[in-house]
Amino acid sequence: MITRVPIQVMSDSICRPLLRSAQNCFSGASRPAAIPFRLRCQTSHQRLYSSVQPPPPPSQPIQETPTPAESPRPRDLRSQFASSAAEQPIPPPKKKRSLRPYIYATLFFAFGLAVGQYTRLIVAPPPLPDAGTKEDLLMIDFLKSRAEKLPLVQSLSTDPNWVSYEAYSSVAEEARGARLTTGPLGGARALGGFQRVFYNKISGENVTVVWFGGAIAGWPGVVHGGVIATIVDEVLGRCAVRQFPAKTGVTANLELNYLKPVISNSFYVIRAVPVKEGYTERKGWVNGRVETTEGGVCVEAKGLFVVPKTYKLKPILENY
Repeated sequence: MITRVPIQVMSDSICRPLLRSAQNCFSGASRPAAIPFRLRCQTSHQRLYSSVQPPPPPSQPIQETPTPAESPRPRDLRSQFASSAAEQPIPPPKKKRSLRPYIYATLFFAFGLAVGQYTRLIVAPPPLPDAGTKEDLLMIDFLKSRAEKLPLVQSLSTDPNWVSYEAYSSVAEEARGARLTTGPLGGARALGGFQRVFYNKISGENVTVVWFGGAIAGWPGVVHGGVIATIVDEVLGRCAVRQFPAKTGVTANLELNYLKPVISNSFYVIRAVPVKEGYTERKGWVNGRVETTEGGVCVEAKGLFVVPKTYKLKPILENY
């Protein structure tokens, strides 16, 4: 079978060699009639494009490779979507978030809030009521109820060897304003919130439970050292006067060692013990300490008290 492929007529330089090869094919046979040059070039060129393929070379046996089994075709569109969804890989389960970061954040927030509020109350405390006002009296009643629950107060109040009374209870109301500890330092904001004196009739020891208010702070939250010296002088002098027959005396020397800060708005215990050695009718030493309600020592003190010879003092009242 000859396939006739229409092509363009080639130039003479190309067709002449083709024509010669065609004439050789017809040698020994009847020479065909004269054929136009253009037609001969086309005929000889068409013979060269025979569709008869040569026999293929002997091929080696092909090893058949196993082909994977074809998946059956889906019958409808719904089954096609179902099969594609089934072939998708199952995603791994999501990890649950731990609550530990949230717990830590809440704890740190609560701690920071508490520290901030405590710092604010120390650095910038709210305004305190003036002495003698209705608010001040309510505050004093509240402090007395708190002081009654202290273990030391309960223990000394039930001991028959100790006599207790409120400090300055023997001073008249009209005279309290002229005194430092009951006038300018009076009220719950200073030293007037609570002061109860316990006196041992056998040993002569004196224990005073005192409230240091927020208005007597030198540094924010710390009681001023001068106020501490004032109340220590009062307590040690009260103890010394009881040992003198004249029941009066003045301070000749006072030494204080500040060991720890005394925090304002807190209860403290001031102890005073007379030194028996060298104690006379007109002169005596008294040792003292400022302690926390748990027994921690904050201030150590030592004072010398005397009875003047040149001028006569009034005796101090019993429950001073």
